[in-house]
Amino acid sequence: MTAEAQCSVVIVAYHSAALLPGCLAAIPEACPVIVVDNASPDDSAAVAAAARPSAQVIRAGRNLGFGGGANLGFAEVTTEFGLLLNADATLEPDTIAGLIAAARRYPEAALLAPEVIAEEGHMQFGHDLPYRRLRGPVVEPVGDACCWYVGGSAMFLRMSVLRELGGFDPDIFLYFEDDDLCLRVGAAGHALLHVAGVRVRHLGGASSAPSAGLSYWKAFHQGWSRLHLEAKHRGRGAAWRLALSEWPGLALKAALRRGDDRRVKWRGRAAGMWAWMTGRRATEITLGG
Repeated sequence: MTAEAQCSVVIVAYHSAALLPGCLAAIPEACPVIVVDNASPDDSAAVAAAARPSAQVIRAGRNLGFGGGANLGFAEVTTEFGLLLNADATLEPDTIAGLIAAARRYPEAALLAPEVIAEEGHMQFGHDLPYRRLRGPVVEPVGDACCWYVGGSAMFLRMSVLRELGGFDPDIFLYFEDDDLCLRVGAAGHALLHVAGVRVRHLGGASSAPSAGLSYWKAFHQGWSRLHLEAKHRGRGAAWRLALSEWPGLALKAALRRGDDRRVKWRGRAAGMWAWMTGRRATEITLGG
C-alpha cells in the first residue's frame, strides 16, 4: 500500500463546478476521494463524477453547511487519515505523503496542516479578524510548529480522534467550524501541528460562485457562528458582551450607509447576530434553502 492510500480526501462542494476538475486532478490516484455535493444549484456532482470516476460522490438532499457536509463525507472514510480539502485548493505532488510522514513523526498530533499558499504567493495562516479573542494573536510559524489553530481549507486529521470528538459541531452551518474543532482537539489533550515544506495552493473565497445573496448569507452565518463559538468556549456572558458591543454599530451602518458596497455584509452579520440573540439556530436559515 502506498502512503497516499492511507488518506481519504473529503471535499464539500457548493456551486463549485468550475473548481472541482482542477482540485480533483491534483489528488494522487491512490487516495480515496469523497465529494459531498451540498445540493448545489449547478452541476457540481456531475462534474465531480466525470473528473474523478473513482470518487464517491454523495448528493446531499439539502445544503447541510460546511461542517455538516464534512461529517457526511467523513462518515464514509475507512482509512487511518482524512484530509478535508476546499474545492478551491489544489495539492502539490508530495502533500499527502508529507502530511502522513509528519503524522508518523509526531504521533501526539491529531490535526495537522500544510503551508497554505495564496494565489499571490504568500502563506495564509490563521485569520486577520480583529475579533479573534479566544487565544490571542496568531503568529505565522517557521518550521514544524505546534499551534492552537489551523485553517479549514486543508485539515489533515487522525480519524480516530475525529470520531472520538464526534466530528464537526452540527450546530455550526458555516464559519468557525474549524476554530471549534481546533479548540476541542486541544482540550482533549491532542496536539495541532503546522507542517513546514508541505504545500497546498488556495484561491481563497472561490469555493462557491459569488453573488449578492451569497454574500449576505455568508455574512449572516459569520455573525451567528461568532457568537455561538464565543458562548461555547467562553460562556454565554462573554458572547452577550461581544454581541452588545458590535451589533448596534453593524445595524446602524446597515441602515444608514446606503450605496456602500459593504452594506450587504453589514446587514447579513447584524441579522446573524440578532438570530443568535433571539435564540434561533443557524441551521433554521441556510444557504440555498
